[in-house]
Amino acid sequence: MKTILVTGGAGFIGSHLCERLVKDGHKVISLDNYFTGSKDNHVAGVEYREGHTKDIEKLVPETPDLVYHLGEYSRVEQSFEEPALVWDLNMVGTFGVLEFCRAHWSKLIYAGSS
Repeated sequence: MKTILVTGGAGFIGSHLCERLVKDGHKVISLDNYFTGSKDNHVAGVEYREGHTKDIEKLVPETPDLVYHLGEYSRVEQSFEEPALVWDLNMVGTFGVLEFCRAHWSKLIYAGSS
């Protein structure tokens, strides 16, 4: 059994990933800011934490074996209207995740649809 962190675990893809990981017997933690994710997507057996990925170090004291990084802004057309928000969510948030993985020696899997 591994400890696995899924950023964006309350989103469509993240919730399905969480479901599979729990089914496979892993301890699963979700970090989601609920910008697009929903509590309706919660999966039994997953520990949910609400917050921004830039604050990952404060929100996740555990050392996960693996981090699936799915939780960032992925709406290309709207991103042109909100560049500061996209910068904060994607650039600052992803940098936080990268630094967290480096400090904890956690493996990282990144997936982005845009």
